[in-house]
Amino acid sequence: MKTIIRIFTILAISVLICHPVLKAQTNADDIIFKAMNDELNRSISKLTLDKHQPPFFISFQLSDAQYLSVRATLGTLLYSSVDPSRSQNVRLMVGDYSLNDENFVSGSQSSSIGGGYLSLPLDNNYDAIRRSFWIASDQSYKRAIESYDQKLSALKQQNKSDEEKLDDYSKITPVSLIMKSTPVKYDKAKWEAVAKDVSGVFKAYTQISNSSVFLASINASVYVTTNEGTKLKVPFSIACLWINANSQAEDGETLNDQLLYYALTPEQLPAADKIKQDIKQMADNILALSKAPAIKDAYSGPVIFEGEAVAELCAQKLFKGNGLIASREPIFAVERPNQGSVNKMDDKINQKICSENITIKDTPKLKTFNNIPLIGSFEIDAEGVVPKDELVLIDKGFLKTMLNDRVPTNKIKVSNGHRRFLLGTANSQKAPGVINISYNNGEPSKLLQKAVLKEAEKNGLEFIYVIRKLEVSNPGQTRSLLSMMGGRNLAVSKPIGVYKVMVKTGEEQLVRSAVISEFPINKFKEITLGSKEQIVYNTLLNSSVPVSFIVPQALVFNDISIEKDKNTKPKLPIVSNPLLSQK
Repeated sequence: MKTIIRIFTILAISVLICHPVLKAQTNADDIIFKAMNDELNRSISKLTLDKHQPPFFISFQLSDAQYLSVRATLGTLLYSSVDPSRSQNVRLMVGDYSLNDENFVSGSQSSSIGGGYLSLPLDNNYDAIRRSFWIASDQSYKRAIESYDQKLSALKQQNKSDEEKLDDYSKITPVSLIMKSTPVKYDKAKWEAVAKDVSGVFKAYTQISNSSVFLASINASVYVTTNEGTKLKVPFSIACLWINANSQAEDGETLNDQLLYYALTPEQLPAADKIKQDIKQMADNILALSKAPAIKDAYSGPVIFEGEAVAELCAQKLFKGNGLIASREPIFAVERPNQGSVNKMDDKINQKICSENITIKDTPKLKTFNNIPLIGSFEIDAEGVVPKDELVLIDKGFLKTMLNDRVPTNKIKVSNGHRRFLLGTANSQKAPGVINISYNNGEPSKLLQKAVLKEAEKNGLEFIYVIRKLEVSNPGQTRSLLSMMGGRNLAVSKPIGVYKVMVKTGEEQLVRSAVISEFPINKFKEITLGSKEQIVYNTLLNSSVPVSFIVPQALVFNDISIEKDKNTKPKLPIVSNPLLSQK
């Protein structure tokens, strides 16, 4: 009996000791949700103006984030900071689910609305959080009623058929999900030392005129509450290491290259020694590229994409623009032919758009592949929709469905849960999470190139091209590097790892100045071979959404046109790099 009393006494003391800790852990969430809910309920009931309709839908989002940013070059820091940050987003609609103010382009924005958002407090001040959302709701409502009136006027002037009339927003079952978050305390000095250490490798490469190492890490929690009853707390964590360098060839052509590493935390990034080895290899490649011959003649024939070039090609052509992300044409205030860019791919559902050997699945909840963490994995989207564990987008070449949010399209009337948060902010956009692209009956990678060369010899070709890397715009680039990439109207970003392979001997030669100016999506029908091995490619889609691609190690396209880059080349520096004079 005494033993039982002693156990209960210990438990009681433990509860008394732990209670303040537990209270402190939940208090922040309680304050944030209470402030958001109280102001949301007030807005939904009291936001009215003259004869205008009140809002029928309001969503409040708040991102509470901690940012680590370190940039270094040639072994020295350019800047370093660890900063807290809070951002908010208010989505407010007037009308109803069938017809509201969204999906409308007015062509102008009234200046009568005025005002702006108040910054959110960094601490959990109930009154300050409410006041910030109050201002944001007020501005959102004024814009919404103005757009709604203009949209109604535009619809009266435009004769839309019943088939063209779609609901503007789909209904969902409200979800309440509070996910556990893990606060972090960044060791700024440690990551400063790493950035300086790895950036110092470029000191030995005096022909590289510009180099930088940029480490960024975000740890955040995003809070969402809606008048429908959805309540979310979603953790967000990512670490990014962007290493960029550029030089010039003797004829002035700008040569860019990059190393892009992504992980869930900084500790999961590669070790410094591995990064330095990769930098040396990249720098050596830039130097080799500066001495490599420029391609002379236009080429049309088989091209092998290998490694990260496969994933980047699929990301650019299948998940940007007119790819596998659904969209619908909005109502325009003034109707004009070809007035907007809209994805018409949903018209091709149940039609063949790829090789019959290509299958593409969306597996958003998959966390690892071959023991590699997948940064695109997510459990629930920004609108409170839980995606399926697996969604088949393309089955043996045939388009089955597309990624969508709660805005219905002609063929996809409801959300499949792909409204993604952007880099730890309260904003969001339609995007994939984890995409698995497989090639049925694939060849071993070692045998694939031999098979292509054998077929090329039968067709009388002297050489083929292999592309192993594509230029990728990334947040780690300096302004000068970004400007060098501008001005190109290319179907695919510029290849920076292009090899000319002689058909008879298999000899490879690094070449430069190659561009792909045309690459319609139906080129995916012309895939003739693929590897059975798959690789992981973690990336930021549109530089803002973490996405993971699992793709074949190699894909062979039957007929790709490669041309010489005709862009004007900048002049070489008048005075040489000062590092040369120190040798």
